[in-house]
Amino acid sequence: MAFYCIHCRSAVEPAYKACPHCGEPITDFLRNHLEAPIDGKYQILARLGVGGMGEVYKVVHVHLNAIRVIKLMRPNIAADPSAHERFMREARLATRITHPNVATLFDFSTLPDGSWYMVWEYIEGTNLHDLIEERGPLSPRYAARVSVQALQGLEAIHRAGVVHRDVSPENIMITRDNDGEERVKIIDLGIAKQGGDEGDNQTKTGMFVGKWKYCSPEHLGILPEKQRIDGRADLYSFGIVLYEMLAGVAPFQADTPHGYLLQHTSEKPRPLRMVNPSVKASPEMEAVILRSLEKDRNKRFASAREFAQALEKLVPVLDDSQGEPAPLPLSSEVTYEATSVVPRVDGDAETVVSVSAPTPNDAPTIVTEIAMARRRPAWLLPAAAAVVVVAGIIGIYVRQDPPPVVQKPVQAQTSIIVPATTGRLAINAFPWATVTSIKNVTNGEDVKIDELITPAPIDLSPGKYEITLSNPSFRKPITRVVEVAAGRDALLNVAFSDPANASLPSFQGGAR
Repeated sequence: MAFYCIHCRSAVEPAYKACPHCGEPITDFLRNHLEAPIDGKYQILARLGVGGMGEVYKVVHVHLNAIRVIKLMRPNIAADPSAHERFMREARLATRITHPNVATLFDFSTLPDGSWYMVWEYIEGTNLHDLIEERGPLSPRYAARVSVQALQGLEAIHRAGVVHRDVSPENIMITRDNDGEERVKIIDLGIAKQGGDEGDNQTKTGMFVGKWKYCSPEHLGILPEKQRIDGRADLYSFGIVLYEMLAGVAPFQADTPHGYLLQHTSEKPRPLRMVNPSVKASPEMEAVILRSLEKDRNKRFASAREFAQALEKLVPVLDDSQGEPAPLPLSSEVTYEATSVVPRVDGDAETVVSVSAPTPNDAPTIVTEIAMARRRPAWLLPAAAAVVVVAGIIGIYVRQDPPPVVQKPVQAQTSIIVPATTGRLAINAFPWATVTSIKNVTNGEDVKIDELITPAPIDLSPGKYEITLSNPSFRKPITRVVEVAAGRDALLNVAFSDPANASLPSFQGGAR
């Protein structure tokens, strides 16, 4: 029976791992479910995205004739307890929230191969990030109207006892309802937590998850003793989003997590017109935004509802014309999810180790280690006593040579206890790859591995490793060297050449 590529619709052999015409990956999930409906009721229409944890598909419920979105967690990821717990938590929290400004979860189940999936409302529209990219700064009146709806959605999330923790333009969708009226939808509760959960913005494995550009001081652990993150952290993040809607750029721009840390904890946002002279916002609207961006959460709005009401009062008198794009150059953005946390056992400080984001093939990398006084509010700490930066090799992409080691005094320095004797290496590739070999460069021995198809997490003893990946759609394998440290997480990202421009091998003779 013919099998058709989900991307270019060309007929291909289902045993291929990628379409020879366009390079689109062909996964086992697609082989099993492209023709046969998932659970007998969800027919795949298109693949919307592929991520480290799984895939997202546009589907139709064959009995209800309703369009839905399926978010799939791959079996190898679902076997990881922390990833599985995060996926389950997202589904459980979503069932507690029913509001027209929050995306709706319809279904949740598992498949015979061990995959987990959740079925979400399909939102036909655009997200705020793409809207700003396409149109530039928004008019104050339009930005306020969008914000009021988004804040109403956040209010519903907070009333359910949930903190979103990842408020950003990418997670705010704009669509139209059945009457043709614009409707704002908050999406992605992937890292949301119920109030009182342990760990703040850290998983139980010590991973900070979120976007540095939009995180609040509380996300970074700057909280008074015995206090936890609440909905006011989301209001800070949304204040940054609203600022970006008006100016075209966010109030804080940095090239490293350390840079964002300093700005979120100690620097005041610049006035809107200093960033973009064409901004049309009134002083009253700017005052509302600056209140949401107070470092001390007690000085912010008490709730999303109060924030929304402050904006709603201003809507009738706000300017309805757009500003021009910001004249200032944009810095490289560090908004990925990749920060490992190794807590100290005593004293007031803890150590945050930021690991890598997706990088170009030959990009240098850095590890940033930040010691923070967790139990004291940021506004009481001088920046010199708040951070320690250690440059190294494995982390984020930078455009210049790694900076020299800089050390500054930190209160309550204590030794770091890392009981683990291995480190975890997460191997990712675009569009996908098989890990064909892992060699310990330190001792020259090959690591025995079963078939590993990216994304592929693996625990390794400390040392330097040579990782070789291959993809049948490309002539040459790619080899990279990465260093693994005990008790640390490292991330290797490899991008094969653009399939449209690549010279593809012959698939004759069983080479698949």
